Amino acid sequence: MMTDKKLKKKVFGFIIQSNEEGDYSLLVYHCVPGVQFRFVGGNVDSGEELIDALFREIYEESGLNELTLVKKLGVQNYYKEFIDANVERHDYLLVSNKYLPQNWEHKCSGEGGDNGEVFKYQWITSDEIDQIDDEFRNHIKEEYKQDIFEGVNEEGMSIR
Repeated sequence: MMTDKKLKKKVFGFIIQSNEEGDYSLLVYHCVPGVQFRFVGGNVDSGEELIDALFREIYEESGLNELTLVKKLGVQNYYKEFIDANVERHDYLLVSNKYLPQNWEHKCSGEGGDNGEVFKYQWITSDEIDQIDDEFRNHIKEEYKQDIFEGVNEEGMSIR
């Protein structure tokens, strides 16, 4: 964090889905060929509640609205050079309430800079976590990985 920089609050959804064998996969997207995978989320608007921002961003960027919030994974604080700001990133674990395909595309909506962009979605396994963007990979805690790929809820119980 840099003391003389503005603070941007962000929310991100770590959305999981289990397969027939009960193994969990994590939803990621990319919008530019060659750019590593990212998670759904973005800026919290002034006066907006974190959870409201989370579900708004998820809907705008993916079209998904049938999700259950499992738990807050944590808060990450860091300086992001690309936007020249300090970031306070709130990460949440969610599970899809319906089966989603392995791959799909969604044209973003909303008032943000990604409005009109097409995001390409797919699911990754724990073995592919190294393919996510540095911004997330450098700040993802080991506890996150357990919660994500073992499907752990707020009480520490499996959500299978």
